[in-house]
Amino acid sequence: MKIKQLLLSILGEKRYLFLLSNTFQVLCQMGFLGKEYDDILFLKRYIRKGDACLDIGAHLGYFTIELSRLTGPEGKVFAVEPMSKFNRVLERLLRKYKADNVTLYRVALGGNGDYVEMGIPEIGRAKKFAYARVMDSQPGLRYVDTERVENHQGDSLFGDLKRLDFLKIDVEGLEFSVLSSMMHTITTHRPILLCEFFEGEQRLKLYHLLEPLGYRAYRLDKDTWHEIDVFGEGDTITQNNYFIAAGQRERLGYLFTP
Repeated sequence: MKIKQLLLSILGEKRYLFLLSNTFQVLCQMGFLGKEYDDILFLKRYIRKGDACLDIGAHLGYFTIELSRLTGPEGKVFAVEPMSKFNRVLERLLRKYKADNVTLYRVALGGNGDYVEMGIPEIGRAKKFAYARVMDSQPGLRYVDTERVENHQGDSLFGDLKRLDFLKIDVEGLEFSVLSSMMHTITTHRPILLCEFFEGEQRLKLYHLLEPLGYRAYRLDKDTWHEIDVFGEGDTITQNNYFIAAGQRERLGYLFTP
């Protein structure tokens, strides 16, 4: 924490965030990321050249840049980052890594073309960049950096895509509302979904939304997908979960536990 505050005071937020994001990409390409980033390292096992991928809640581009590299010039990556502070950093990062196959959007998803207030909270006298969120989703926090952002339905932006193979979403507890706004897109393409959950109830709610489309829920452990019992009590810890439909399960059968 002291190192972070020192760097912020020396560099300022803009340069600090770019240093953070660029350092991450260097470590990622060198294979030096910790276990908490296994989901990013695992992308190379199933993302193919030419794939189309969607990164909702792209933040500083941790997934975006790796997806751009893996899909190649013939692939497409759509990155959604509503907060201008992070959007500008990601835009600079895309130029640095010549990620020409990435289209970047500065909007929120889950609305109807209206606006939503987003903010970065202060916790323990420190600004928590990673906790940026729609302010109404957790009004008890003290927000020190706020902005008004356009809020669109997912289908209004992505409903006409010709292809979508993978969708990662990290929107601080609003995953259900965002994905509900793009069910035409999901139904059409049945992409692999990667979602972060804070509680089992969120997982179960999303499972009920996706199960009619042939999706099942999984977690990643030791480079293998393990099916989750969404009705059980043993898998309710906060973690990244995958929802994978039948077609993708057939194609990637070697990545699942027997």
